[in-house]
Amino acid sequence: MTFSFSNPQPKELLSALTKSWIGCFFASGVAILAIFSLISFQSQQFIDQSNLVEQEILEQQKKKTELTQQLDYLDTQVQEVQEIKKENQALMTAIENLFDLIPEQITINTISLQQDSLTIKGITPSKELYIFLLESPLKAIFTESRVDFFVLPSGWYNFVSVNKITPLNKGKKND
Repeated sequence: MTFSFSNPQPKELLSALTKSWIGCFFASGVAILAIFSLISFQSQQFIDQSNLVEQEILEQQKKKTELTQQLDYLDTQVQEVQEIKKENQALMTAIENLFDLIPEQITINTISLQQDSLTIKGITPSKELYIFLLESPLKAIFTESRVDFFVLPSGWYNFVSVNKITPLNKGKKND
C-alpha cells in the first residue's frame, strides 16, 4: 500500500548546492596551494640569486683587495724609482763636479765609483800639482783619502787615489 502519489526517489547524500560549495572550497584550496608553491619557488630562486650576488660581491671585494695591494706595491715601486732617479741625478751632478775638479794638467785613466768610495787612477806631472789641485778638493769631500804615487821613466807620476766616505748613520736603517 502506498500512501504517496509519487514513486520514491533515491535521496542523495549531498545536494547539488553542497556539491558546488565543496567544489568551490576544493578549487580554492588547489589555487592556494598553487600560489603557495609558486611563491615558494620564486622565493627559493630569489635566495639562490641573492647567494650568487653575495658570492660575486665577495669575489669583487677580494679582487679589490688584491688590486689595492698591487697598487700599494706599485706606489712603493714608483717611490723607489723616484728615489733612485734623485740619487742618480745627485750622482750625475757629483760626477760632473768631480770632472770639473780635475785640472787639465792631470790625465785620468780610470775612475771607479762604488757605494761609499771613489778610486781614481791617472798620470800627473808632479806630486805637488796633484796635492794642490786635486787632493785638497777630494779631502774636503771625502772623510778618508789616500794616494799612492809611482814614478814613470818620463819623470811624471802614475797615481792611485782611494777616497772613502764614512756614513754618519752607519748601522742604522733608512726609513
